[in-house]
Amino acid sequence: MIDWNALRERWLPEIEVSMGHFITKFSPENSTLTSMSEYHLSTGGKRLRAILPIAIAEIYGKDPAWMLPFASACELLHNATLVHDDLQDGDTTRRGAETVWVKFGVAQSINVGDALLYYAIGALNDMKVAPEKIVELLNMFVRSTIQVIDGQEREFLLTENAPSMEEYFRMVEGKTSGLFAIPFCGSLLLCDVQADVIAKVNAASQHLGVIFQIQDDVLDIFADKGRERKGSDIAEGKRSVLATFTLLNADENERAFVEKILNTERESVSDSDIEKVSDIFRTCGALDFSLQEIYERVEKTRNLLQDEDALLDVANALIATFLEPIEEVKGLTMLSAR
Repeated sequence: MIDWNALRERWLPEIEVSMGHFITKFSPENSTLTSMSEYHLSTGGKRLRAILPIAIAEIYGKDPAWMLPFASACELLHNATLVHDDLQDGDTTRRGAETVWVKFGVAQSINVGDALLYYAIGALNDMKVAPEKIVELLNMFVRSTIQVIDGQEREFLLTENAPSMEEYFRMVEGKTSGLFAIPFCGSLLLCDVQADVIAKVNAASQHLGVIFQIQDDVLDIFADKGRERKGSDIAEGKRSVLATFTLLNADENERAFVEKILNTERESVSDSDIEKVSDIFRTCGALDFSLQEIYERVEKTRNLLQDEDALLDVANALIATFLEPIEEVKGLTMLSAR
């Protein structure tokens, strides 16, 4: 199995330097976009979407350094979405630090998010491949980025009506899965892998994104996500997998209470409100459903890649990394070990 931590330890410093290079390269001299973008990136992160292309390069016998511009593009894109997401959600803390909109203001956070997106596109053009391959890569990158933005837009629509589970998963397969499909499928495209294999990986990436998003939903409420307080998704009114299941399946009184809290202004939601909603998520079966969905998506991912041993190895390494932060949550260790 791929040693994800070893890859990260080896390549993270070069990825950070590479991202900084593209920020400097495409910024006007003395632009504050440079320092604001660097501030956001300095808050850290696992850099999963940057390490993934490095892993693919090694599998196909390419020099991982050759893949650094694409790895940087994927991570810059991801961070562009985070800056805008923090603003739209009203999150004041990410990874224990002030979010960009809090530190620099709303208008500047829009500018930083926009700039990070274009730094990413600039980085793509630095890949040393044939021009027609760059065009193909750019087309994939743009299509998938629009898919991510569409998923973000769908998340807001979920708060306007009673969502179904199908609508929740469609939102996630846009907003979150797209950000894994881009580095996974784009790396394979750059390595000249056959289209039928890329199609299987794209389908697997939809499940990987759902696994990641569900663990993220669970982490926010039942573990530590590094936000301003535990249960920020509840205060924000987010229709997470837990909230969506509860609104569809809890008894009338529980459903009414959860809906009331989700629709309350963020600043007015108390810690006791969050605790009560969290208890309902447990007792109505929402947490069990979420963990079971993770297990089923893991199995679907493995089935799709069962004939591609090296790529299955990558997927399994990603899954293990996804699930590590919530391994102590009830039942997860049992489910992921099946």
